[in-house]
Amino acid sequence: MLAKMIYCCLPCKDELEMDFQNKQVKEIDNMNYKNDEEVDGVLSLFPSIYIREDERKYIKFSKEFIINYLSELSQKNFINKYKENSLNLSILEKNELSDTPTIRCEIIRKKSLFKKQVPTLEQLIYPIIIPELRIKWDQNFKEFELVRTINENTHIARSVSTYQLTMIPEREFYEKRTFFFDNGVFYYFCSSIPDYLYPPKKEPVRVTNYLGALIIKEDNENFYIDSFNQVDIKMNVPEVLIVMSFPWKMKEFFDGFIELFNK
Repeated sequence: MLAKMIYCCLPCKDELEMDFQNKQVKEIDNMNYKNDEEVDGVLSLFPSIYIREDERKYIKFSKEFIINYLSELSQKNFINKYKENSLNLSILEKNELSDTPTIRCEIIRKKSLFKKQVPTLEQLIYPIIIPELRIKWDQNFKEFELVRTINENTHIARSVSTYQLTMIPEREFYEKRTFFFDNGVFYYFCSSIPDYLYPPKKEPVRVTNYLGALIIKEDNENFYIDSFNQVDIKMNVPEVLIVMSFPWKMKEFFDGFIELFNK
């Protein structure tokens, strides 16, 4: 039921007008693969063509593995960099995938902040995972489109960021994304697909997303949101600038999120 409610709002493929809907996409569509194929001994949420070689050794793309992987990541010793009220920012200097730091943001949002009606957890996640809703309120992105539906909870998406820190030009993401509930907890996971499937152009610069993840829980009074981001932006920017800007960006993200429900 959740997936049907989500995808009834998604644009059909014929409605998208971006460059990725030409010859390259048709060639990928004609590749012979199964949606739920076994990859490296595990029944994978993603077809093998969407899994990068550098991540195969460390990540198995089953629902169970993703839950365990994110749960273990949340227990690692992140170094605290920022703390203010209900927003806590910390970083993990590197992991097995890349030396690019993993930035973690933990935030609590009281349900009392929702003035009109407190959304259910299912309603809360719709504007995050539905591309055409996300683009309406998330100022970090100027484009966000669905490229391919693999199954009702898994798809390939393309997005383009807005200027960041007034010095980082637009960046392009091609990602495999999955989302699901398990024991009342919402899990969201995404990472970049291999570049050769949709070869990068000169502009905007294609980034590598090693990890984008959310864990969202609730109790009677609060929503608890734990996010992880590990992205190589393909630009030599001091880490301190990114770390300093992240709390502001995340606060803007969640404040805009709440404002969306309060309109």
